[in-house]
Amino acid sequence: MLISALKIVGASLLAVALIWALVLGWWQGNDHTPSTTELFLFLGALPLAIVGGYWLLRGFIEHLKAPVVPLASAPDDTLDPLANEATQTAAMERGYTINLIGAFAISSGGEGPSEILAAQAAGVRPMPDSSLLDDAGFPAFTARVDALDMDSVTESLAQYDAQLAQDIGDHTRMLALVDSVLPAGLTQAHEAVAQRPATSRLSVVWLMPPEVDPVLFPKLQSWLQSQYLSAFEPSRLALTVRPALAESDVMAQIDRLVLDSDRTPNDDLTLVLAAASTIGPRTVDAWSMRQSLFSADHQNGQIPGECGVCLLFGRPDSTDTPVQLTRVSAAERDKSVDAGGRVSGALIEQLITGLLTVHDIAPADIKAVISDADHRQSRTSELLDALGESFSELDPIADCPCIGASCGTTAPFGALLALACAQAKSLSLSQPVVCVSQQHAKARSAVLLRPTPLPADGMSPAA
Repeated sequence: MLISALKIVGASLLAVALIWALVLGWWQGNDHTPSTTELFLFLGALPLAIVGGYWLLRGFIEHLKAPVVPLASAPDDTLDPLANEATQTAAMERGYTINLIGAFAISSGGEGPSEILAAQAAGVRPMPDSSLLDDAGFPAFTARVDALDMDSVTESLAQYDAQLAQDIGDHTRMLALVDSVLPAGLTQAHEAVAQRPATSRLSVVWLMPPEVDPVLFPKLQSWLQSQYLSAFEPSRLALTVRPALAESDVMAQIDRLVLDSDRTPNDDLTLVLAAASTIGPRTVDAWSMRQSLFSADHQNGQIPGECGVCLLFGRPDSTDTPVQLTRVSAAERDKSVDAGGRVSGALIEQLITGLLTVHDIAPADIKAVISDADHRQSRTSELLDALGESFSELDPIADCPCIGASCGTTAPFGALLALACAQAKSLSLSQPVVCVSQQHAKARSAVLLRPTPLPADGMSPAA
């Protein structure tokens, strides 16, 4: 260490002496008498700058050449009881489920999930609608529900609130869909509430499509309460109206429902109601303007559709045939599926694989995959690519129905329609099925449904 220091000092003195010799020789050769400032600059500052700069540069180079010292690793969670508890809670919550004890739906495919599945399998598809014309003057294709009693709903609404009947405008078909699907769900809910303790309650969550002005929510809530929920005791009923801007919002509501119900299990019931109609001149004009309406020239365009869905969740009793619904596995694609190029199903495959891993189910045990996808080739290609090798035993046509192919675009509630159909499919097969939402350009989600196992003692399974 001492020898190295002596070498550094000696080399520095030698460099200073050499600089002095050169400067003094230059002055003598030019017969120049230096001033005090020149003596300070050339015999003091100049050697110091050159020698000091050299050693600074040398030190910087040595620093760059030195190996990188890895940062200290984060402490193990096992050393932090709170962190370890949070990790265990998150892992446990991923395995939460809820019982879907009733599913009711209506669309152009029929009334009830089983009819909708049968219509899709039979090749029922949207038809030209002579009441709606595209830009070229041809009838636009729509998936219309012909069974709606529009006159009755319009008259009932006008008698209840004339101003609401005027303000509701183009959303009368939505209310007619509610009128068609809600009574059956409320009948089962009323029977279930009657068999439960007096402290149990029914929570009705009405999800509104983004086209409905939130200013109308209070009046619509009062209308639903008056026209359909009067048979329930006010103390055992809670009604909430919530907006749903996109499919991701709808599935987030379902996921929150699963999470909350398993955190605080009780005898309460939750009925999720949703209805939407994209059929009307305003939709046709808007979609035609942006070149997204299905026609002979735009085969990848959307077809207006409509649906009403009612899902009843809660602890089943001896008369129910429940299906366990897992938490929602959701994510977004990096780019829109309509952006062009090869369509990859890697994200959907990842979502499904994650669900099966959490619930310890082999891909071979999945007997069907129900999707809300429509006729567009991009959605079909994405789903088939997602199923790939892991689900090679599934028949792409018989085992992987795309509900939107017969029901058209029912955003943002196509995923709920697919959930209702997946419940019916799981019950008919007595096997697990997967429900996939992929009608949106980027949002993707997957849910696992399987028949609720009956306990050996014959008692009702827990929620």
